[in-house]
Amino acid sequence: MTTRSAHRLVALVLALAVLSLVPTVVSGSAAHGPRPPLAWTVPVVTAYGVLLVLLLAQAAHGRPRPWLPWALVVAGDLALVTWVLAAPGRAEQAPWVLSLSPLTVGAGAVATGLGAAAGLGLLHVGLRALVQASGAWVVPPTAFVLDALLVLVVVPAAWVAVAAVRSSGARVERARARAEEAAGREAAARAEELENARWDAIVHDDVLAALTTTAQAQDAAGRAEARRAARAALARVEGEHGPGAAPPAVLPVGRVWDAVAGAALALHPGAVLDAPVPAGERDGGAGVDPDAAEALLTAATELVRNAVRHGGAGTAPAVRLRGRLCTGAAGERLLVEVRDAGRGFRAGAPGAWRLGLAVSVGERVRAVGGDVRLRSWPGTGTCVLLAVPVTAPPAPPPAPSARGARRGTAR
Repeated sequence: MTTRSAHRLVALVLALAVLSLVPTVVSGSAAHGPRPPLAWTVPVVTAYGVLLVLLLAQAAHGRPRPWLPWALVVAGDLALVTWVLAAPGRAEQAPWVLSLSPLTVGAGAVATGLGAAAGLGLLHVGLRALVQASGAWVVPPTAFVLDALLVLVVVPAAWVAVAAVRSSGARVERARARAEEAAGREAAARAEELENARWDAIVHDDVLAALTTTAQAQDAAGRAEARRAARAALARVEGEHGPGAAPPAVLPVGRVWDAVAGAALALHPGAVLDAPVPAGERDGGAGVDPDAAEALLTAATELVRNAVRHGGAGTAPAVRLRGRLCTGAAGERLLVEVRDAGRGFRAGAPGAWRLGLAVSVGERVRAVGGDVRLRSWPGTGTCVLLAVPVTAPPAPPPAPSARGARRGTAR
């Protein structure tokens, strides 16, 4: 229960208390005996009717009106005071105005703390004594004392109930604030982790790769490859979207796969590709967050590079990339399987996740909410399954109605 809900609940309880007076007022007005003049009855009933409407409005909208409980206290006390002046004579039974007492002292408990509420309750009991002394309502002293004690019991009972509701609302608000603060810290930590993983991957995959290619260049073709690798590394360091340009919100799955396939073919022209989406859906449908797309591209590229470098004895082994969309308990995901027919290694052995696998593949993909599965054994090659989250396609804008279209044509 939030603070707003607590205000609504308290207002609803007070409104129901006002409504509970209606049968008593109706039966008291229909009873035989002296009746109060209309000059007293109409203002009192009107005042409580207005307060009832305001309480119902607060219960519906939740906007707090701290003066409403005070208005109920003042209305109840004024009704008792003026009853003494307006009562035409001794009533045969308790006047219905005395039924306002529990509501009046209860509203005092809502409006203020326990001590002040007790003081307001004593004030109201004093006014009831004034009605007793005036002769408008006469009962034996014992009955009057018991009735006064019953009225005063309402004060702590109402205060405890209201305090519990307000305390619950305050606790919920504090818990929500702590949760939002924790979520903010978690988001900041995730953003920092993602950025660190990005730079680790850039340094390992592009900068170090460019330096290695440059150091191994021995002829014109090697030097040309070194220049290409250096330009690619510089482009990754400066950013793919250019200075001041914001990346798109979502990248279509088809384009993400095209980027992965292009990078794989650049490293291994003989790689076999199995696309995840039909050609007619390349730019539509589900999409991938740009950070997740970059992580997937980096991971798949590193896996193909590892296969070319370490998978065969002097020649690049066969490499196959397969992509597909899959829906499971974690939602829809884009899966890319990178399989090579190289030497393989013991995936469960200590140190199996070398720097390239640990940084450019494992940490990079997991930092964007993805997952990595590795299967390998000496002599059987290596298979790595990469999975990144996929977002739902944006809802198309509503089509204009035929009437609107006709109006637009007419204009």
